[in-house]
Amino acid sequence: MSASAPAGEKFNEALKVMGVTAEQFEAEVKKGFIAADTDKSGGIEAKELAPIVENVMNAMMEIGTEFTKSEKESAVADVMKLVDQNKDGKLDVKEFGDAMKLGVLAIASALAAKSESKSA
Repeated sequence: MSASAPAGEKFNEALKVMGVTAEQFEAEVKKGFIAADTDKSGGIEAKELAPIVENVMNAMMEIGTEFTKSEKESAVADVMKLVDQNKDGKLDVKEFGDAMKLGVLAIASALAAKSESKSA
């Protein structure tokens, strides 16, 4: 999974906070890929990614992040656009891992924002 240096550092920090090693994350990505690939096509399509993105957004909303209706509606397409590197309309395991990494970073960012607002 690719990440810029700052994003990579933030991701590693998020994993530490979660008490998860990089190896455990990779194993969970592989398990998650198999579970998400409901049609067993070998790739995750937008319709298969949608429930995962929804779960991440729900977790962020519980933390206090708000989303507009258009943000909610475009979230899956936005994630697909960001991580579907070969633009085939499906995510392979690596691309799915990148999507999961985005989810971890989004939740970590929401938690940090909530923590900062409490201390302000």
